[in-house]
Amino acid sequence: ADIVIIDLEDSISADDKDNALERICGFLEKYHQEKPIFVRLNSNRYIKEAERLKKFGKLGFMLPKFEKPESYEKCLEIWENHPVIALIETPSGIVNVEKIVSCNWIVAVAFGAEDYTASVGMKNHPDMLLYQKSMLVTYAKANSKKVFDTPSFSIGDDDTFRYDVDSSAALGFDGKMLIHPKQIEYINNAFSCSDPEYLRKIVEEYERSGKAVLVL
Repeated sequence: ADIVIIDLEDSISADDKDNALERICGFLEKYHQEKPIFVRLNSNRYIKEAERLKKFGKLGFMLPKFEKPESYEKCLEIWENHPVIALIETPSGIVNVEKIVSCNWIVAVAFGAEDYTASVGMKNHPDMLLYQKSMLVTYAKANSKKVFDTPSFSIGDDDTFRYDVDSSAALGFDGKMLIHPKQIEYINNAFSCSDPEYLRKIVEEYERSGKAVLVL
């Protein structure tokens, strides 16, 4: 995986939030960063969590249920020193996506389809979410922001999982979140060329042809 996101939100029960926060701090104090780490905070206690975690200089934050920048501006000084991914999971987040991606302290947006579809009573399937995903990609790209698609929960259904990933790549997402190690290889291949020799061949043929447009 390119980055690891540690969850303080849905994965942690309400009575374990403080303990989980301290466990993350203990881990980060010992961790020699081999890859970037983000922590997904809770929208109702993000100030406490961000203040506790801000001392870890290379840490990023994922802010859930993101609907408007004003909701998270109480930690603006922290966000300016840490990369922030806005997780869009509601209809209001989709409606306000242009304002969200134009915010200068947000480096990327991500789509949370599970909560989104539950909030509107629709099926969580790539074909049903074409409008929402296209909105995210279009506005993110227009503002030079990275955009990541929702995780696939099809852990045991490889065909559905592959269709989900291929759809994300075809729509223009920069990557896809994942929840299981078995999904890493296919996602990485979908969002990158796995055959560098083929790319070299294209360049060589183009340079050899001397043409502005080349068909292989």
